[in-house]
Amino acid sequence: MFPNKAKMVRSANLLLLIFAVAPVLYLVIAVLVTFGKPGFARDQTLVLWVFFLLVIVSGAQLGLTVFLQTRKTLMQTTASYGPVGRTYLTMATGSILSEAHAIYGLVLTLLSGSIFYGVGFSLVAWASLFWVRGRFKQNLGKLPDNQPNSTSLRRSIAAIPSGRRP
Repeated sequence: MFPNKAKMVRSANLLLLIFAVAPVLYLVIAVLVTFGKPGFARDQTLVLWVFFLLVIVSGAQLGLTVFLQTRKTLMQTTASYGPVGRTYLTMATGSILSEAHAIYGLVLTLLSGSIFYGVGFSLVAWASLFWVRGRFKQNLGKLPDNQPNSTSLRRSIAAIPSGRRP
């Protein structure tokens, strides 16, 4: 997946930056679409039901994010990626789950016409993303420097002529 730790860190930082900027774009889109106009929902009780449903889904998603970020045995099943790839996959999964909160806010904002839903869910998304970034930095500190992952190691061993293999 990644030949070394430095390339993975660059890719992970870019992914985190994209997911940190996206809620701002969602808020800009919501303001441009709903500014001075009512939302798309004709019945405001629908907005309340969707809000409660998304709060429940968001809470479950936060629990799933914490579970995936803190379980060590779960990520051992992806051993074919090596420690560098596993660290990246754990961070990417948590980042994507964090980003979904901002999308929930965008949906509610477009339905209701109120920007407060978008702001609230975006704050949850940023807090979750910040926590995922902290866990990523912790996991990154546990990785050895410039150790190739198991996939690239297998490829390099396979490239050695059969008479010279250890």
